[in-house]
Amino acid sequence: MSRLSTNSRFSWGYALTEIILITIGISLAFVLSSWNERRQERKLEQFYLNNIKGDVEQSIRLLEYHLALDSSQVTGAQRLYELLREGSGVDRDSLRIYLNSFNTNPRFKVQDYNYQSLLQSGNYKIVRNDSLRETMDEFFLDLIPNVVITEGYFLDRLDTYYFPVKERIYIAYSNSFQNISGLFDPFFIDNVFVIPAYASQEMRQLNRALIAGKALVEKIQGELK
Repeated sequence: MSRLSTNSRFSWGYALTEIILITIGISLAFVLSSWNERRQERKLEQFYLNNIKGDVEQSIRLLEYHLALDSSQVTGAQRLYELLREGSGVDRDSLRIYLNSFNTNPRFKVQDYNYQSLLQSGNYKIVRNDSLRETMDEFFLDLIPNVVITEGYFLDRLDTYYFPVKERIYIAYSNSFQNISGLFDPFFIDNVFVIPAYASQEMRQLNRALIAGKALVEKIQGELK
């Protein structure tokens, strides 16, 4: 009876030791797995953020280019309006310069492939910083679309009211004027007068997006450190 009791106590102690060791092993495996998973998520987060940062930087360059173009067009429209209002004695070389201030603008190309890819992957929460996600959303889903919409209004007005008259009166490739009196149509002059308002509206949207884009780049850089 004593021997059975001793063996029984020994068996229970051994089993308890095994349970403890197994529990420790499982816990360590879980900790290592969690650590490795967080490390992989961090690598994936940095991959996406680096690519998104590149897209934002490209957008910033485009925003600056369109701002410079719009600024030049506002100046050209103001000077063209003054020339047309003067009527007689218009300097044709100056007129040619200001007429050609407005060419077909390149459409603003949205650089959001990596942002959209992250959204569609279902891994958006992999970007752990809530404030950073909100800033990205504002830039890509609000500010940039507003730039595109506002630019569309401006270019549509040029296409509808400006370029048709210009093409009828001025042949750019031959540097010769045709039916120049069409320039002094009051409707055309009024349209030229309105152009800076449309361009200025677009510039305000471009500026808002540009400021936000630079702030977003700084935020991403801070997250990548």
